[in-house]
Amino acid sequence: MKLCMLLFFGCMLCCAVATAQTDTIHRLDEVVVLADRYVKQENIGQKKISVSKLQIEHNNNNPTETLRFNSAIAVRDNGNGGASSARFRGTSASNTAFLWNGININSFGLGQTDLNGISLATADEIIVKSGGGSIKYGSGAIGGTVHINDYLKFKKHQTVELVSSYGSFQTTSNYIAVNLGEQKWSLKLASTYHQSKNDYELIDKRFKDSEGEFYKNENGAYKNYSISLSAGYQFSQKNNLRFYTTSYKGDRLFSGALPNPSAADEKYIDLNQRNLLVWDVENYALHHTLKAAFLTQEYRYFEDKNEEDYDFGNSNTFVFNYDLRYQWSSKTSFNAFVDLQNIQGKTNKIPSHKREQYSLALGLHSEIRANWKYNLEVKKESNSDFKVPIIISLGSEYKWGHHQSILMNISSNYRVPTLNDLYWPGQGNLDLIPETSKQVDVGYQYIGKEFTLKSTFFYIHVLDKIVWTSNGDESRPNVWVPINLEESFHKGLELFASWEHSLGDISSLDVTANYIYTEAVNNETQKQLIFVPKHLFNTTINYRLKKMAVYLQNMLQSKVYTSDDNIEQLSLSGFKLFNLGCKFSLLEQKKSSLYLGMSVKNVFNELYQYSNLRPMPGRNYNINMNYKFN
Repeated sequence: MKLCMLLFFGCMLCCAVATAQTDTIHRLDEVVVLADRYVKQENIGQKKISVSKLQIEHNNNNPTETLRFNSAIAVRDNGNGGASSARFRGTSASNTAFLWNGININSFGLGQTDLNGISLATADEIIVKSGGGSIKYGSGAIGGTVHINDYLKFKKHQTVELVSSYGSFQTTSNYIAVNLGEQKWSLKLASTYHQSKNDYELIDKRFKDSEGEFYKNENGAYKNYSISLSAGYQFSQKNNLRFYTTSYKGDRLFSGALPNPSAADEKYIDLNQRNLLVWDVENYALHHTLKAAFLTQEYRYFEDKNEEDYDFGNSNTFVFNYDLRYQWSSKTSFNAFVDLQNIQGKTNKIPSHKREQYSLALGLHSEIRANWKYNLEVKKESNSDFKVPIIISLGSEYKWGHHQSILMNISSNYRVPTLNDLYWPGQGNLDLIPETSKQVDVGYQYIGKEFTLKSTFFYIHVLDKIVWTSNGDESRPNVWVPINLEESFHKGLELFASWEHSLGDISSLDVTANYIYTEAVNNETQKQLIFVPKHLFNTTINYRLKKMAVYLQNMLQSKVYTSDDNIEQLSLSGFKLFNLGCKFSLLEQKKSSLYLGMSVKNVFNELYQYSNLRPMPGRNYNINMNYKFN
């Protein structure tokens, strides 16, 4: 292994010298780089959509609301501000991988990412990719992946942006970012602060206090902070070194459920630190990307917020990967990807455990004709805890005319059991084996000047699905334990459409919409899986007229079941939500701009909930300000 590392670094150094010599020959006015090239350039045959900075701002920099209103992901949370998880195509939260600049950040203990425990505000772009991604992104990328990307611009620039908002329930959201750069270097520093008393009325008419008033969401306050730094240096146009780091601290109280929300006393603190170093070198036909990352995750859970005793857990993850691309010809390239990971985690209830995994992936990317390209990838992983099967991915894209294309992707993917699945005291199961899946995506795309349509039919077959059940172990009756029980089938249709039209500088209109139909069935019971809506639809309309802009958001979700046997009395009713907002330009100059905005969330005061007896906020209001100068 040490010899391989020396060879990799030696090759990189040779290329660095070679490309540095060409610096004075070629020069670009602007170079924009991101750490996760793979998701944009090489994933052929899969549907991808981007969530813009404006869409993030529409939802007050709230990660849960951002994905809920701008993607085809079903998001479940335990009350506003509580634990929140994303689920692609009827799969579980642990089948959705979250990537920060290409590095998997799912929890080692739970195997998923809590949306209310991360910040999206400092990201430059969110990419939502439907379908499997275990070839590059490892365990858990069965249903889809969410990519949180940072950009570095190598050009002369200097901007400062400040976004601040205040609204109902004493909720405030604040974001500041400073971007500086020249052709040789680039720097971005950003920070966020969010806080809320979160004491909204629980507008369920079935439950009222002795005075006939609605209960309030008690013990639901939260606050969190984050700070991130991205920095890069260009030795030449094709040789750059970048460093990314981000820190996050969240402090939340977990609210109680009806009919007695005042009984809750829980508190949860989480601290996350992520660091990534990327060296990117391109030399003639060879392109090298070297990444080294160190990630820490820690939580503290207080059963009683007034007591000093708490449960805790932490993990440290080291990642090293090397991506080598060889451009054989103008139409064909070969790719080799080596990934090494060392993960160590523990809780106060689980002794320290270390997991090591090594993987090698090989890829072929080629064009059969000018309008038909494909890629074939295969990966083998060695895991210290489990035997992981060889997985493959085959993608194809056929362009039909100037605007239309047919997409196809076939892949196998996997998820290995988590620390909690294996070792949780009295409940863990050491006999678990990894989940595996086989899936097919077939899609049609039309990308025109003003109108875009992306449609995908999907089919997923999951084997040895890990589920927690109360009757899975005869020796432990009525104890919830994880077992490899379910074989599930997922099929459906995803649609994305956008239309934008502009009348010069006077006005513009753009509309985006997402829809997904999902049948996710447990093969043993032939019942729909829990918390999987058959229909999910959202749309956003933005209209701008001179110095004023208005937006309307709509979301529709059909009924979901909360019990494995699909008992109607325990199901959650479908609902429709509307958000309305506007902003006005108070200052527009060459070097500065100032906008003032207002929004109304849940305009029609709709009762809706994603977990039993935990209503979400009714109608609420927000004012915000965005100031940018350079």
